[in-house]
Amino acid sequence: MVADTGATPKRQRILIVEDEPFIALALEAMVLELGFGVAGSAAQVSAALLLIGREQIDGAILDVNLGSQKIDPVADILAARACPFFFTTGYGISGIPARHAGRAVLQKPFGSEQLFTLLRAEFGSPIDDRRGSEKEGTLSRGDRQLPAHHATGIPTSGL
Repeated sequence: MVADTGATPKRQRILIVEDEPFIALALEAMVLELGFGVAGSAAQVSAALLLIGREQIDGAILDVNLGSQKIDPVADILAARACPFFFTTGYGISGIPARHAGRAVLQKPFGSEQLFTLLRAEFGSPIDDRRGSEKEGTLSRGDRQLPAHHATGIPTSGL
């Protein structure tokens, strides 16, 4: 059997850990719209740990507070695996686990441009395309390229 060298590159798979259902759904839609894949979504620490154990995860978006649970165990495992992640919070940086104080934080509410900028900064290109080929339908904007349908952004008022 001959390997297909023209195979479609894989999307970077992002784990979303967020306990607010509306925000979790909006994040999933935004991540997909921005060209990344979703490895899974969890609203509790235990569910996030299960996903980490069974899914390929290339990066994660972690809400600092999941109800009464803190995100610390999830952040610790991802850090131990050298898996990039960043935090989201509506409460400021005071709730960030001390061991991960140097990680990026996205303050809620945020919009698609802010999310995309941080996704690219932390995880790189949404598509793991080691061939370096240019895709049709891209627009240059600053130091990154966006698919043409991103030119106007995702119609949200933010999260």
